[in-house]
Amino acid sequence: MLSVGEIMDTLWKFKQLYNDAIFTYQNQLPLCAAENVVSPFSKIMLSSSLQEKYLLGASSTYQENNFLGSSKLFEFNLFLNELCLELYGAQYADARTLSGINAVTSLLMTLFEEGDIVYISSDEYGGHTSIKKICRRLGIITRYIPYDYNKLDFDYDQLNKALIEESAKGILVCLSDILFQPNLEKIILPKDCILLYDATQTLGLIAGKENKNPFEYFNKSDDNFIMFGAAHKTLPGVTCGLILTNNRLLLQKYEAINPDFLRNTHFHHILSLITTLIEFEKFGNAYSQNIRQMVKDLSKKLLRNGFTLVGDERYSETHQIWLSFPNQIELDAFFEACCHYGISVTKREKKIYNDFGIRIGLQEIARYNWEIDIIGTIVTILTAIKNNMPSDEITKHVDNFLKAKRTLNYTFSEAQVNQFKQSLHDS
Repeated sequence: MLSVGEIMDTLWKFKQLYNDAIFTYQNQLPLCAAENVVSPFSKIMLSSSLQEKYLLGASSTYQENNFLGSSKLFEFNLFLNELCLELYGAQYADARTLSGINAVTSLLMTLFEEGDIVYISSDEYGGHTSIKKICRRLGIITRYIPYDYNKLDFDYDQLNKALIEESAKGILVCLSDILFQPNLEKIILPKDCILLYDATQTLGLIAGKENKNPFEYFNKSDDNFIMFGAAHKTLPGVTCGLILTNNRLLLQKYEAINPDFLRNTHFHHILSLITTLIEFEKFGNAYSQNIRQMVKDLSKKLLRNGFTLVGDERYSETHQIWLSFPNQIELDAFFEACCHYGISVTKREKKIYNDFGIRIGLQEIARYNWEIDIIGTIVTILTAIKNNMPSDEITKHVDNFLKAKRTLNYTFSEAQVNQFKQSLHDS
């Protein structure tokens, strides 16, 4: 048994690790396209006493042989369906998976068999790097979706021809890097071929009506279409997978996720997703508009200051902006300087970036009210780094950002959050 002194030493070590991590993130300029800030309202349910509870079975039909009290948990599934019908136009919503990758892995395991041919996105034009590896482990044969680098979109004529020639069973569009929404309506699905669209990057922009919603054209009950993704990017919530469809036959196939492949669905994360969607009902449109406006403003100013942007003056439709550099030396120098000054960006060495690129995301910056011209400040800092300005000058601009007052926006007020918390039985 540990002594009191040993316990205190352990707690001190944990405190140091935690505070060091918090200090690091508090002193960053957050331009990472993969992260966002979660509001106090969305995080209320992380401490819910329902987090330890189990609900087995399908998301759409209650399984009778279940845990005592779980019928009350199932009612949240019905509530989730109502929210997603309103925000996405999807009849069936499933939040049992733990993340975006957990969602896609579960879908691949339940919808396809060994030897099936599935077309996937190549990482050279922004596809998620895990997908090919997951498919290989499951015995699924993959082909890359043909791509037109000039149009920055798929080559739909080639794809439609290949789907028939290969007797493909599925298409999995899973883009980590995305500037423009793919024209999924141009895909002609052969019979029994399923289209899976990972909208993790843009779930918020779709719900906020700033990106086109695939369910506007995949709206029939026999459309072999599933949209899925995870909160924590443009839908600023706790990490949780979300699977959406209008096709009940597809729903019945992937309902086997639980209990076959997943038991504890982390119910507090499902509750947190629901509160995030409630928040998004009220504030999502304005937040999404702010993302798009900030992306447009920053893109214009970066171009004016000599940066090369993928897409040029065709401004991004998402939260992402891609910078392109002429060679490895300039890319490495820019990225290393960003790391040195605490600017969170992502280095990309892919064909879609002309081989040498930086990915920027504005979804977190857009969640705040700023007392400074935040877009102007970002442009000044990035331009100073690009032009190799003296270190003390760059540090001065970064310090101005760090000292600037910011207030979390597009969420309920502190008084409203406290009132809601006090109304809960386990608060």
